[in-house]
Amino acid sequence: MANNLLTLLGGTVGSGNLTYNVQDKTSGFQPNTETVRNLAFSHWSGYLSDQWRFRPNLSLNLGLRYELFTPVKEENGLALEPVFGAQTPLQAILNPAGTYDFAGGNSGIPNSYFKTDKNNFAPVLSIAWSPNFGENVIGKIFPNGGKTVIRAGFRQSFVNDEFIRSADNATSGNAGLVQTVTQGGLNSRVGALPAFTTPAFQVPRTYAQNNALAANFGTVFGIDPNLETPKITEFNIGIERELPHGIALEARFVHGQSSNLVRGLDFNQVRIFDNGFLTDFNRGLSNLNLGLSANCTSGAGCQPLSVLNDPARFGPNAAALLSNATITNAIRAGTPGQLAFLYISSFGVGNTTVLPNSNTGVADLDTNSARYSYNSAQIELRKRFANGWTFQANYTLQKTLTDAAGTGQTRFDPLIDNAQPNLEYARADFDTAQVLNFNTIYELPFGRGRRWLNSGNGFVDRLVSGWELTSIFRVSVGAPILITDNRGTLNRAGRSGRQTPQTNLTLPQLKALLGVFQTPCGVFGVDPEVINIDLAKCQQGIRASQVAGLNAGIGAAPFGSAPFPGQVFFLNGPGQTGNMARNFDNGPLFFNWDASIIKNIRITEKTTFQLRAEAFNVLNHANFFYAGNDVSSTSFGRITSTFTSSSAQRVIQFVGRFEF
Repeated sequence: MANNLLTLLGGTVGSGNLTYNVQDKTSGFQPNTETVRNLAFSHWSGYLSDQWRFRPNLSLNLGLRYELFTPVKEENGLALEPVFGAQTPLQAILNPAGTYDFAGGNSGIPNSYFKTDKNNFAPVLSIAWSPNFGENVIGKIFPNGGKTVIRAGFRQSFVNDEFIRSADNATSGNAGLVQTVTQGGLNSRVGALPAFTTPAFQVPRTYAQNNALAANFGTVFGIDPNLETPKITEFNIGIERELPHGIALEARFVHGQSSNLVRGLDFNQVRIFDNGFLTDFNRGLSNLNLGLSANCTSGAGCQPLSVLNDPARFGPNAAALLSNATITNAIRAGTPGQLAFLYISSFGVGNTTVLPNSNTGVADLDTNSARYSYNSAQIELRKRFANGWTFQANYTLQKTLTDAAGTGQTRFDPLIDNAQPNLEYARADFDTAQVLNFNTIYELPFGRGRRWLNSGNGFVDRLVSGWELTSIFRVSVGAPILITDNRGTLNRAGRSGRQTPQTNLTLPQLKALLGVFQTPCGVFGVDPEVINIDLAKCQQGIRASQVAGLNAGIGAAPFGSAPFPGQVFFLNGPGQTGNMARNFDNGPLFFNWDASIIKNIRITEKTTFQLRAEAFNVLNHANFFYAGNDVSSTSFGRITSTFTSSSAQRVIQFVGRFEF
């Protein structure tokens, strides 16, 4: 602080930094240059199709599409990748002796991140049949041939599932082309600043070198050179029936799936099971709970350690570290995964014991390892525009299952536990299980050519004709709810963001806890009866804990503490991950109504002036958004916001438009 004050009052420079970049593969580090990304790829496609009309009421469409996405490449070659050589990609990123080199070596194509996927042939098939069922039972249900159509379709598609952004993110994680030099304690005048020494540039470079630059937690990020263009398979079948008064009814089943979506995974998961780490952690926890030191050697109930205090595994200060508050706090919290991370990142020890690759913090790989499945039943009723009225109503019942969130552009979705990938397979974060939409346009029946006030009086006609009413309604269930215990009990906390807690409730019992609960101390999406809130004081608008010493508003008592009355969610123990399903139910109901009143004023035969009064969210209905899902948070279960779209609050606008 004294030095900072001196430089401030004296007008001197106390510290400085200079960032060096590489201009080309041979330039070395250069000051005062920018980092420029020159990513490029091409997309080529061709399509053949034909239609066969076998009968007047039966037609078949066949097609074949070819998609070619050339590999993403860095035009100037300034991107680093781990060198695979004769190893598999997984072996290479987990090899402590691994190296980085300029991109293109793994794919065999200069500057390219992966090879060309050339076999992307996508068939398309559809059929339409308008049956005449005759006089049989089905014919009595569907009389009058030609008014019923059965359609079915199948297609495959090859899509760009962010493999450009994901590939760019991967190579950006491999350091070595940018370096910042910092000088502190200068006390120099602006006109007499010391020179910076240009850092040495080295490529190829080792994992160990990058790990040292990143404070013992570097990044190795590879891309599978055989990365495929994701393939989507879809099919649908539906029946449409023409009804009286220009109305049509259609019912459909729609399915979609893929098993090779782009996904980045971290294979350098901290190891706590196969090396005695978890067993020793539990010994240390037991010792602390008895009032002893974690590394006790004597005392009633003492369990001597053999791993965490081993200098060969955790450095010469291994025993002393077990008295460090950071270490003991992680043990008391029951988080062995996070403790393993702290040993590496905060104290620079334990790499060879707790990491598969001891010379990097993360070992990521872009692969085609994500999958999804979509199924929906859809029904639609629509009326074609006639007599001044049209409408469309549709309802969808659907489920989207996936093992990757897929909501980030980089498609980096690491697993909580690489040994249990199926834990992640659940409803997608964006799954909307039920949706009802309705829209309509109605022309008021007044004026010339209409039912009422059609006398032809020019003034009256100009006043009462040309009025339209429109409405759009949407009702849907809320987004899926994920309740979490994101502590590092099995993996480190940075990989446990989607970990669920423990519960002893059945799925129907869990669903019964959700809703909108308005209380004097807040609005909740989870029944306050299972949250640590004194409900008697809540009626007075006071948020207070039921139990002295526990934070009010939490959904689970801290690890090692007795549960509070009504508690149904419990923190995971050391080495555990949650037994609750992810995204097990829906958030609060969403409802929105937009409407408008339109007046068309004809000026001449070819010109019209239109006035519109438009209202978005006509009823000013609050659509609650539930995000309080961490059971350790003092805001667990609480709804603190509404949807923030343009229609979140009622908006009324007036528009004038001249048409010619």
